[in-house]
Formats: sequence, structure tokens, C-alpha cells
Amino acid sequence: MLDKVRQPLKHRPFRRVWLGETVSLVGDYSFEVAFIWLILNETGSMTTLATILLVQAVPRGVLMLVGGAVTDRLSPRAVMFCSHAVRGLAVTTLGLIALADHVNTWHLYALGALTGVAEAFFWPAAGSIIPSLLPPEHLARGNALVGFGEQGARLLGPVLGGALVAAVGTSTTILLNALTFFFAALTVFGAPRRQPSDQAADQASDQAGEAGEADERAKSFTAIRREIVEGLRYAGRSREIRTVLLLIGAAALSYSGLFSVGLPALAKTFPQGSLALGVLLSAWGLGQLIGTIGAVFTGLPRRWGLLIIGMTLCEGTAFVLLGFLPTVWSAAAVLTLLGIGVAYSSDVALPTFIQTRTPTDVLGRVSSVMELPRATLEPLSIAAMGLLVGWDIQWGFALAALPMLGVGLHLALDREARALSTTVPEDRPATKDPLVL
Repeated sequence: MLDKVRQPLKHRPFRRVWLGETVSLVGDYSFEVAFIWLILNETGSMTTLATILLVQAVPRGVLMLVGGAVTDRLSPRAVMFCSHAVRGLAVTTLGLIALADHVNTWHLYALGALTGVAEAFFWPAAGSIIPSLLPPEHLARGNALVGFGEQGARLLGPVLGGALVAAVGTSTTILLNALTFFFAALTVFGAPRRQPSDQAADQASDQAGEAGEADERAKSFTAIRREIVEGLRYAGRSREIRTVLLLIGAAALSYSGLFSVGLPALAKTFPQGSLALGVLLSAWGLGQLIGTIGAVFTGLPRRWGLLIIGMTLCEGTAFVLLGFLPTVWSAAAVLTLLGIGVAYSSDVALPTFIQTRTPTDVLGRVSSVMELPRATLEPLSIAAMGLLVGWDIQWGFALAALPMLGVGLHLALDREARALSTTVPEDRPATKDPLVL
């Protein structure tokens, strides 16, 4: 079993990119605490926090499909490198301004907008780069290791961020995060340009014959628009993908505002201050790390539909409970248990599900479609939660649970959703080693 888990790490390109992205994620989650605390210290307003996060979320949503089309036209490697470089420079600039104690509110809005644009291109690229780093038979385990790195970062990053803010200050914490972007840019730059499979070689041959036509289309906005529509149509034809999109949409409405605004508001009610926020976010990361490790070693049940529907209902119930818990430790315990279930049921299965059912030449666009509900609904969730917690924190958490509870009940009555499986159909592009029991 351990040998199977280690198989993806024997591929040097995957190992390099995996290390760089994991380090970058640790910096991201540390920066999240530092950035939120900087906003609250400079403005003292939960409403300002919500609006800055909205400024970050809106361009991410508007440009997400463009990011997917650009990824397919260029390469995940190139898009990820540029995104890391842009965000590294932006965060470095904010850190230096904070170090000089010259932060103005517009600086915070500007950083939010710039990073939102960069992330609109980064996430479709990150979702489609793994098939260029691994052969098909190692995709499932590779995604499991990616999930392991992400959840480890979720565990370590927030506590590290809270501790660094308390120990060395917000500006130094921000500058340390900027270094992780540059490190990830260097590691992704070493990734190959093409998928290491016979299919990729065939695609490269086909594309070479159409190079002249592609060069002409590259000059046209109409071509980009057409490619975006093709990606939407491909995703829309699949009943399975539509069901997953419904789940992602409900999660975006519930999670985005709850984690971005709700948890900081809840943390301010506890005496631990910025450390409380770090503890809450790290508790979620701890749970997801445990759940991902479980998926790596045991695989996922074939009756995935029943599992994910049950987890959706549990998530909604847990959100209601969070607003009424009296201590940071009880809230952290709930977040840990919730994270275990969410990671086990979806964090490994979802990317493998998409990658094994999507041709490589449209994978960037389909990945952007899967990110689209998060990107477009996130602003609405943040705005609503900002208003709700300003009114009442407990009611804010209760209302945030409604999308998850509603979709969970709807899918529980849907026979096709209940039958959703992680087993790859024979007539679809598939890995040779799907991550199932």
C-alpha cells in the first residue's frame, strides 16, 4: 500500500511541483490570517473586510472561464508561473508598505483586486496540470497527495500565521508569504510542457497539423469566446458533472462567507484574539488532513453519491451548531470532525472524477467550469455573511447552512445522484488505477 502511495513521488516533475505548491499553500493560509488581521486593525470594520474580499472575489468569478481557455491555449505550466509571479510581487509590495506603516485602505482593495485576477487564471491551470506530470495510472494517487499537501497547509498555515503575527508583526508575516510565491514559481517552471502519455503525443501531432489555423485564431477574441462555449457545452452534457456543480454551488454559498467573514467574527468573540482565528482555521485543516490520509490509504467507496449526500446534510447541521458553541475549543472540535468528512468524501474524489472523464484538450476549460460556482457565488456569500454577522452571529451561521441542507435534501430524493459512483465508466477516459475500494 505504501509503495502505491509513493509511486507519484517517483516522478520528478510531479515531486517538484507538488513541493512548490504545498509550500505556497502554507504561505497562503498564513497570509490569510495576517491579511484579515491587517484589515481589521487598519479599519476596525467587518463591513470593510467583507467588501475587500468581494473586490477579490468578483474578478476571480468574472475571469474564471477566460482563465480556463487561456490555460488550454497556452499551458498550465505557463499560466501558473505567471500567476505566482504576479501575486508574489503584489504581496511583496503590500508587505513593504505595511513595514513602513503607510497602509491606506485603497492599498488593501488594490491587493484584493490584483490577486483576484491572478487567481482566476491560476485555479483552472492548477486543476489541469496533474495529467502533464503523471501517467494516467497514477492520477488518483497523485491527486490524493495534492490533497494531503493542501490539508497539511490548512493545518499548519493558519496557526503559523497567527503565531507570526503575534511574534514578529503583520508586515513580516506578509513578506514571508511573498517568498513562497516565488519559490512555487521556480518549481512550476521546471514542469514539462506536455502530458507524458501516448494520448498527449497524439494530441501534439494533431495540433501541429493545425498550427497555422491556431495561430490565426489566437489573434481573435471570437476564438477565445468559442472555446469557452465549447467547455461549457461539454460540461453541460454530463448529468454527473451537473450534479457535482450543484454540490459545489451549495458549498460556495455556505462556505465562502462563513470562512471569510463568519469565522473571523466568531473569533473576535473569544479571548484568544488572532490566535483564535488561527486555531479555528487550523482545526479545519487538521480534519481535512486526517480525511485525506484516510482516502489515500483506504480509497473511496463506490457508492460515492450516498456518502457525499450524507456529508452535505452533516455540513449544514454543523454550521448551525458552530454559532452557538461557547468556546474556541468546542468550535475547533466541530470543524475538525467536519473537515475529516469533507476531505474523505470529496477532496480526493472530485479532481480525479473530472480528470478521468475529460479529454486533455478541454481539461482546463472544464476545470474552470468546476471553479465557476465558487467564483461567482463567493461574492454573494461574502456580502450576505457580512450583513448577517453584523446583525447576529448565531443567525448568520444558521442561515449559512440553508444552501447545504436544501441541496442535500434535494439530492437525497434524486435516484441518479444517490447512484453516483467513483468507478470510471468503460466508455469514458479513465485511469488504470481508480481510487476506489
